[in-house]
Amino acid sequence: MTPRVDVRKTLPMILYMDELRKRVREQLKTAGIADERTETDVLLAAVLRVSRGEVQMRSLLGREVSEADALAVGKAASRRARREPLQHVTGRAPFIDMELAVGPGAFVPRPETESLVMAAVELLGGGESTPAKLTGVDVGSGTGAVALGVARLHGGITMTAIERSSAAWPWLRSNVESYGEGAVATFFGDAARAFAALPSASLDLVVSNPPYVPAANRPESREVWHHDPEAALYSGADGLDFIRRLATWSARALRPEGVLVIEHEDSQGAEIREIVAHAGFSGAATARDLTGRDRITSAVRSASNEDDPGRPAIM
Repeated sequence: MTPRVDVRKTLPMILYMDELRKRVREQLKTAGIADERTETDVLLAAVLRVSRGEVQMRSLLGREVSEADALAVGKAASRRARREPLQHVTGRAPFIDMELAVGPGAFVPRPETESLVMAAVELLGGGESTPAKLTGVDVGSGTGAVALGVARLHGGITMTAIERSSAAWPWLRSNVESYGEGAVATFFGDAARAFAALPSASLDLVVSNPPYVPAANRPESREVWHHDPEAALYSGADGLDFIRRLATWSARALRPEGVLVIEHEDSQGAEIREIVAHAGFSGAATARDLTGRDRITSAVRSASNEDDPGRPAIM
């Protein structure tokens, strides 16, 4: 086994930024981090509260690093070397135009989920010039990334972020306070209870990055299965249990022509299109995310579905 380089135990009397960068890079590379150069600068910038450009400039200019700062960097580097998610170590995750607060207990928003937000905004149309204010919900909001992204990019919709996890709740509230600008409300509790409290045909949008991983399929990434909450990942034998319930709830809560948009695994599109069609939606289609995979399915609530006694009751 290759010995781990611990910055905290190898500090000289005076340490310079370029030397600190080299030491952290070596530690991360030894730990198997694929892009150790970029992650080193991200860690340094976060700990020192400067930009990545400033980190690089201080390195080029041969600037010294204080002992306190070097020790703080060493602690952060050791956490990352133990494969704690980079976003948990820095406490921030970039998403669209935001730097979201994240940490243990909250699902870290991925760049691919920006495609979910873009799809929802495009399907809604309108924007600030929309005559009537639209309303929508983000189900299983986590850090609030999707609800905030939709509200900020659309400009003409009020979103409610629904989250039942007490561990994720503080991160959600913090991000809504920072970026919500009065357009995002929060609801703490089960999605079933949230939808039961909504009047029928009262929403224009239901959007969700729900749990969709089959129970037997543990993700390959250790960072995922050690740190992402299980409730945000798994949903029954085929991964679609929650999505089935979501389709039923949404069929009741959406107005005719209201939109349902769901993120999922790239192999689930056909099954989800069948699920939403059975629940009373039309025009189901699956689109690709930023990585080119089929991971976003959307559908429109059929006008003929209103008060259909043949539809399953909300669970």
